[in-house]
Amino acid sequence: MPSESPHEDSAQELLASMTTLRRQARAARQAYWLPLLLFGLLISAAAPLYVESVEPAPLRAGSDGPALTGLGGGFLEKSATLGWYWLAALVGGYLAGLAWYRWHGRRAGVQTPTRAYVVAGIAGTLVGLALPIVLEFLLFNTSAPVSGGTSWLTGPLLGLANRGMLPHLVIAVGLAVLAHLERSRRLWVVVGLYTVVLVAVNAWFQVSDLQPGDLTRFSFMLAALLPAPILLIGGGLALAAAKKQHNR
Repeated sequence: MPSESPHEDSAQELLASMTTLRRQARAARQAYWLPLLLFGLLISAAAPLYVESVEPAPLRAGSDGPALTGLGGGFLEKSATLGWYWLAALVGGYLAGLAWYRWHGRRAGVQTPTRAYVVAGIAGTLVGLALPIVLEFLLFNTSAPVSGGTSWLTGPLLGLANRGMLPHLVIAVGLAVLAHLERSRRLWVVVGLYTVVLVAVNAWFQVSDLQPGDLTRFSFMLAALLPAPILLIGGGLALAAAKKQHNR
């Protein structure tokens, strides 16, 4: 069997070298550990605002607060404060991520284009402000065929919003966009686990036949905190991997 020519050997070596360089450049530019840790810490810092002063009723009537507090949750006692907190935290978190990636890119020599990530996060925040109003209108102020046909989606989304967990969904969307931009399977795994926990927590509220006394002062806080460890653990592992890569 004839051996490969020197030209073919050189072409294969060049292709392998380019593949290695491309893989190294992708690893060098990835810096998603900071957004993961940042949003995990922001969720954790909001915990006191989810604590009720008394045991809540399973279906508390939504509070009529300012429009900008739509992120705070209609079922929650501190919905106005929580809404303003999340408005500042989400906008600030995404802008901080943009600044972080630009700084990291100058330092590493390669940069992930994160404009779509920031646009998705800011747009998601703005949508989150108006979404509860739109959902309530579709559910309670439209004709029976419309409200009935959309209730499979509007009901769970409105429940998620009323429990003050709409910001968690905004975070999931932004991180999914970042995973696409980073082309990182590991980040996709973190986003997937985070989304699964978020859906599972809210599905439990949706399908449970809650009675007076089933919820405690800390029930909404625990629900809001459950997805946070996924981000913190994922961010910690990504940081350790980045340090290991840097020390090679």
